[in-house]
Amino acid sequence: MPTQCGSMSRGRMMRLTRLDDCGTPVEGPASTLVTKGFVQVVTTPEYQDQEDITQTDANGDTCVDDQSDPALRWLGLQIDFCNIDPNAIEIITGAPLVVDDAAPTPNAVGFRWDSAVLGTANFALEIWSGIAGQACGASGFETYGYWLYPYVVQAQIGEYTVANAALTLSLTARTSPGSGWGVGPYDVVRDVLTPFAPAPLVTPITATDHGHFQFTDAPLPTPGCGAVVLPAP
Repeated sequence: MPTQCGSMSRGRMMRLTRLDDCGTPVEGPASTLVTKGFVQVVTTPEYQDQEDITQTDANGDTCVDDQSDPALRWLGLQIDFCNIDPNAIEIITGAPLVVDDAAPTPNAVGFRWDSAVLGTANFALEIWSGIAGQACGASGFETYGYWLYPYVVQAQIGEYTVANAALTLSLTARTSPGSGWGVGPYDVVRDVLTPFAPAPLVTPITATDHGHFQFTDAPLPTPGCGAVVLPAP
């Protein structure tokens, strides 16, 4: 199969998945959420400072000049939302939901800044980006850029302004090693043979993987308001 390349533009879709303390997807109600109501996701790699070892000889000439390899600590993430979904904020930050008195199932209508739990949630983040000027490939399906951050922690709600302008809510978080994502609970790629059936990742995410990118022609997930059930496989 030839190498895939492409120029990407626009963010097409986002999916959040609730994780447990081991970075494994939590099956059950209100565990996954799909939205297109985001403005941007900014990724900033954080590296450990490289160590320099230098030594001159008795003549003042360089005898040893060595530097350690760069070590990735984590990927810092900034997620800016233009559509405020209380369930999304709860999955990302752990902020408790505010609900109404509907019976038998209350509806999520907001969230609270509770210092006892804010920033304690673990989640996975997936983003699909568009491919500029593409033509359908051999499979006949549209191709996207697929970005996966399999284990994200320590989210914080950032600065926002209520004014005569559009309100965006900015959250920051970082990735962590030790993900239990595996190949994931979703079909995010297609088999390369006819009938090109949707399938999970080909190879599992490892404990040292902070992020994953690939081209995919699997269909986009459908956006909605609120979290839904993540069924058992």
